[in-house]
Amino acid sequence: MPDVVKSLIDGFDKVTDILNVGRLLFYTTAGFCAVLPLAMCILLLGHDNVPYSYWVQFMSDLVKSSRQFAVWIASLIFGFIISVLANAMYQPKSVPEEQAIPQSYAFQYPRLYSGGVQRTGSTPKDYAAWLVSEYYRYFEIALFIPYGLLLSLPVYSLYSLAYLIRTTSHAKGFVLDTSYFAFPIWTFGSGLAWTVLWPDFWLPQVVQKTYEDWVRAKRNAIKGLEQFVKDTEPPVPKQPEASKAQS
Repeated sequence: MPDVVKSLIDGFDKVTDILNVGRLLFYTTAGFCAVLPLAMCILLLGHDNVPYSYWVQFMSDLVKSSRQFAVWIASLIFGFIISVLANAMYQPKSVPEEQAIPQSYAFQYPRLYSGGVQRTGSTPKDYAAWLVSEYYRYFEIALFIPYGLLLSLPVYSLYSLAYLIRTTSHAKGFVLDTSYFAFPIWTFGSGLAWTVLWPDFWLPQVVQKTYEDWVRAKRNAIKGLEQFVKDTEPPVPKQPEASKAQS
């Protein structure tokens, strides 16, 4: 096979590995959390009038927006943007070096991976892909999807404010209903999430611990693979005694 064709195939394999189905699912989910309220705001402002009560209108706009194909395409694109923003915003703390745990699944995985360290045709097995799929992906899920939800909260507050502006101009006059409580509740919840729940609870207690699990699994897998290769190396043949005497 020509080198150019082989390079193209290898490059395509890398792209399909990055854009795999699992990653597309949770990237799209993260983007959808942030894009949906924005689509709802656009839909609300596009109505000629707003005849329904707040929660009825809210659910109506939510269902209609979620059924739009363009919303899902935008969610997929924005999901990758969220991944970049979240990685730039959050830098996990380094994990101190620890002794490998021989009893751990990650350490024993090279032995459990049938066929040794080589696939058929002497192609090295991709242990990195296993580590990403089993450990690092959960770190990404714990960071990206909640970050998408975090971005959505101020937009839901904006939706509530837009509803108030659209409905208070009606001739029926002032009527105290749930819409007047929705805006401060969304605003308070957004402020609480951004200033307390996200930085003081979610990042240190969930995201950081998930990252630490990934780092420990990576280190144990590397140590386990090194030990597995060492244990499976053929013994060095002993030199005959006669040869030793001649030398």
